[in-house]
Amino acid sequence: MKLDNILIGHKDPSKIFLIDFGLSCKYLEEDGSHIKKEHIKKFSGNFMFASLNSCRGNNKSRRDDIQSAMMIMIYLLNQNSLPWCNFTTKFKDMDKSFSDYLQERLELPYTKDLFKLVPRSFRAPLKEILVMGFEETPKYEHYIEKIKAEI
Repeated sequence: MKLDNILIGHKDPSKIFLIDFGLSCKYLEEDGSHIKKEHIKKFSGNFMFASLNSCRGNNKSRRDDIQSAMMIMIYLLNQNSLPWCNFTTKFKDMDKSFSDYLQERLELPYTKDLFKLVPRSFRAPLKEILVMGFEETPKYEHYIEKIKAEI
């Protein structure tokens, strides 16, 4: 997910639309079992809002979408900023590849800085979302209630 894929209704701003499912994938097999976690060694998505799992080069599951959604909310709550927004200027004169940026983003200080950007009531749901298992079913209603309590 990325911010460009979220639209607000023109006539009814309370309606939210998700568009562009070009990178979407099935998380269930034909028999109803969950897909297996695989290291595909390939990043796909938007670097700014990507899940940690995506930055590691793994295939995606439902947890990755909820992590991306949370990154988008944190970005919007912090004047369009996340701890890794400055990578291009931070590493301007260094010979860094995109995979170097992915590895850097996985460093613990960036996650710690992320927690500093969110209201206290967001911290528990953020932690739950970041440690969610690959096959785990996200507790959507639980996260929505926690976030609504803050708003």
